[in-house]
Amino acid sequence: MKIIIVGASFAGMSAALECDQMYPKAQIVLVDKEKEVGFFPNVLNWQLKGELRHIEEARSDLWRQVQQTTIDVRLETKLVQVDPDNQLLTFEKGEDVIKEAYDVLILAMGAKQVWKVEDEKLQSRLLSSKYFSDAQESQKKLEEAQSVMIIGGGQIGLESAEALSRMPLSLRIFEAETSHLAKYVDADMMAGIETELKKRKIDLHTAEVVENISLSSRGDKVKVDTLKGSYEADYLLVATNFQPNTDMVREILDCNPDQTIIVDDYLETSQPHIFAIGDLIQLPFAFFGRAYLPLINHAMLTGRLVAHNLVRKQRPLQEVQRIVSSHLFGYNITSVGLTERQAQLWTDVDTVVLQAPFSQWEIEELTFKLIVQRSDGRLLGGQLISTSRHIHQMNTLALAISNGMTAQDMVEQSWLCLPRYTSLVPIVTEACQLYLHRQEENTHEN
Repeated sequence: MKIIIVGASFAGMSAALECDQMYPKAQIVLVDKEKEVGFFPNVLNWQLKGELRHIEEARSDLWRQVQQTTIDVRLETKLVQVDPDNQLLTFEKGEDVIKEAYDVLILAMGAKQVWKVEDEKLQSRLLSSKYFSDAQESQKKLEEAQSVMIIGGGQIGLESAEALSRMPLSLRIFEAETSHLAKYVDADMMAGIETELKKRKIDLHTAEVVENISLSSRGDKVKVDTLKGSYEADYLLVATNFQPNTDMVREILDCNPDQTIIVDDYLETSQPHIFAIGDLIQLPFAFFGRAYLPLINHAMLTGRLVAHNLVRKQRPLQEVQRIVSSHLFGYNITSVGLTERQAQLWTDVDTVVLQAPFSQWEIEELTFKLIVQRSDGRLLGGQLISTSRHIHQMNTLALAISNGMTAQDMVEQSWLCLPRYTSLVPIVTEACQLYLHRQEENTHEN
């Protein structure tokens, strides 16, 4: 069996490694258009913050594992045509055109921030860190920059803003929502982050949608137009409008309106023997049915899962939870499941906000918000913000949400207790207990 995987992304490498374990006699080919692969998309930010002793620290351990196998890795090789009827691929490597037959094709080309720009001069004014080559090129541009604008105040935008704020730059952020990180964190949890943004004198433009980007009249800057005004800077970072890299296959595979590839429960596309994983697909998500959740953990999950369905469909994709975590301005921010704002679109909810140290032996406070369905106490989501690193208990919350647990279920579970190393009671459990107490009080009052 010949398995060709297009895209040495987190999904692609995970799939290659799992296939190598499951099919020792198969020929596994891993192809990518880039010269360097396996780097985290945070590489530029880490470089700007001086957090890397060596660039290899920014490369995923998956790449080392791939190199220790007999997987046939072909870099700087671009997919230019897919012929599903004959199960034949066409690649370009330099000036060479290569035809390659496959038994199974796994698409893992990932995604990137997209703002269609045809003017090459304007393109030169854009920053990007999605690929390693982009990050290194952007770093060179920043050496002489005096001003940068960022479109998008989400995870990517704020992580970039934090890194860029270490440099002597004038910074401006545009966010269409009324608060930053709106997809992951409710506005009432953002006070600390907003304060840090203002401390760094970053010009914040919330509830302001960018309508157009162009070159300035002199051609030496990039210009951004919104309904509220026009702004210029040396460079622009687009940190929104995340889209899957499906241009090559959109004509031969069924796709959703958001350009993601439609797959069945076993990750197979509308064409037999062609599978899609990672940032190319939507995933089953509570309340939303399916949602586009381009995250590293989901890329690896689908990459591993697809290997089990190539010969026989045996492992369906289960409903996933969105788990997002960032380190911003000294704060660790983790969000699981639905925010209060999102949950209110589907059901009536109650919330609990709890502030407390991780344990009696520490002074750093954790701020935790729990979102619960009002009708039955079902856990829907949670957000944890703190300057401490105690974020691991959010994995427990994710499992609880996936299993449909209620606040009552949660307080009846056992937990690890090791004095001086763990909290006496996990903050998630404490929040559930507080919620139940409030419910009892409301019942007595009524």
